[in-house]
Amino acid sequence: MMKASRLIGLIRPYIPRFILAILLMAVVGACEALFALLIKPVFDRVLDVHQSIAPILLFKLPFHGPAIYLQDFIPPGIHSPWAMVAFAIVAVTFIKGVSVYFATYSVNYIGQSVVRDLRNMLYTKIIAQSMSFFSQNPTGRLMSTVTNDIERIQDAVSHVTANFLKQSFTLLGLLVVIFYLDWHLALASLILVPFVVFPSANIGRYIRASSRKSQDKMAEIANILQETFSGIRVVKAFGMESFEARKFMAATRRLLKVNLRWVRAHALTSPLMELFGAIMIAGFLLYARNEIVHHAHTMGGFVAFLFALIKMYEPIKRLTSVNNAFQLAVGASERVFDLLDVNAELKEKPNAVALPPFHQEIIFDHVDFSYDDAPILQGVNLRIRKGEVVAIVGSSGAGKTTLANLIPRFFDVTRGRILFDGCDLRDATLSSLRAQIGIVTQETVLFNDTVFNNIAYGQQSVSPESVEEAARAALAHEFITELPEGYQTVIGERGQRLSGGQRQRIAIARALLKNSPILILDEATSSLDTESEALVQKALMNLMVGRTVLVIAHRLSTVRRADRIVVLDRGSISEIGTHEDLVTRGGIYQRLHDLQFVDVEP
Repeated sequence: MMKASRLIGLIRPYIPRFILAILLMAVVGACEALFALLIKPVFDRVLDVHQSIAPILLFKLPFHGPAIYLQDFIPPGIHSPWAMVAFAIVAVTFIKGVSVYFATYSVNYIGQSVVRDLRNMLYTKIIAQSMSFFSQNPTGRLMSTVTNDIERIQDAVSHVTANFLKQSFTLLGLLVVIFYLDWHLALASLILVPFVVFPSANIGRYIRASSRKSQDKMAEIANILQETFSGIRVVKAFGMESFEARKFMAATRRLLKVNLRWVRAHALTSPLMELFGAIMIAGFLLYARNEIVHHAHTMGGFVAFLFALIKMYEPIKRLTSVNNAFQLAVGASERVFDLLDVNAELKEKPNAVALPPFHQEIIFDHVDFSYDDAPILQGVNLRIRKGEVVAIVGSSGAGKTTLANLIPRFFDVTRGRILFDGCDLRDATLSSLRAQIGIVTQETVLFNDTVFNNIAYGQQSVSPESVEEAARAALAHEFITELPEGYQTVIGERGQRLSGGQRQRIAIARALLKNSPILILDEATSSLDTESEALVQKALMNLMVGRTVLVIAHRLSTVRRADRIVVLDRGSISEIGTHEDLVTRGGIYQRLHDLQFVDVEP
């Protein structure tokens, strides 16, 4: 129920429009009731040529209340019963149509707006999470939640809400009619309603559970798609197209199986309603013959009652379908609200301070870091002074990238602290910290946008001249001008229309334009060929001028010019020194150096 109440609570900002929709749907219900009441004069007056032109009674209020005549609502000049009834039918139908149109539009406006708000909330919540959140939640599953799950919710707050209001007021109006015409018969007609409502409620709960499973299977499919499309080169290189196709078919087969469960449950409600409705009508026909013969009812009165009763069971049937659709949406909303309720691992303190421009040093003070209780860094003590180039080396899994990721606070330390000019990073605002850090990684992240926008990414307003200047310093201007539309060329998803070296130089130009005082280079040239690496290295030298730089590299050739080299071994610092010092010390660095540069005789 909590998820359902939260789902309904999303409508709160649109209460005025929702009230308007309710009033219009109430008019629709009144029109349905009036239409049923008009059946009586059709049979008793219009189709009976022997009836005189006398006032046509629509209804009389109980307890000696006033009688309401059709003539009270008919323009002057219309006197014959058939003309009055015909005019009333057209007028009621017109009013009903106008009300349905504006009410449906209002409800759908609310539904679309709520879905927009919810999707924006969810996206904002997700991108605010820490890096560990994204390692624990597959991209495809997150994409499925933002798209597929919210589409189900849209159905609940637009189509389902519109149907609920319309059918509820229609049912209420028709109930008034049948109780007005014959309250004894009306009570008898409602005896079978519980036999429909209770099974439908149980079916709705079953549909809700099946909906959650269905959305999980959809997320599984989305994840397979994301992995396959992003890794298509590997798939083709290993000839795994058939394997991936079989995996996808198995996932769609599981989705089909789950979907058919709730389809079977959903399909059961309509035949159930029709069966009980048929039983009721058959009984009324037997009852009506006796009543009409003994003049207890007029033909018109009974036909009006029967018409209202049949029309009444239609909204009951629709409301069970509305409940089923609502349960589908509630099931889909569970994952959405679960993500909205995730507490961010990285939280900014309420009194966090904005960091002033970097001017002194970054200090790692007895820093430990664990991931899922597995220790990654242990007892790290390191001082990085302004203007220094510090290289971090070590074997795979030593914790090099993790150490670098702690500086922009992608993760928080498990123990110890990191000081930025004497201020603990956890006491600073994230925006002021990350504004002072530029990052160039091995996996260059570019967007499906123009070259210009990729270089200017993160800048509020920047001139073409500044972008071009950054591109020239990154040795990218020449190849950019050779692109079909120069700086306005769209480079495709993840920059796939560019070579690896070109993508890396675009990333360097982006870092140059950001002009941050601190620079992190994480394996920035490890995946490039010799020619591309030489160009990128030259661009990096331009980028490093006047900055405090942390370099992470497997290739020791890229760190020889560093002011200091820090050697990590199983999460701890084992050596610190210059290249010349470490290469003769006989430690881990010398071993790594020998493995890369000393020829081994066969």
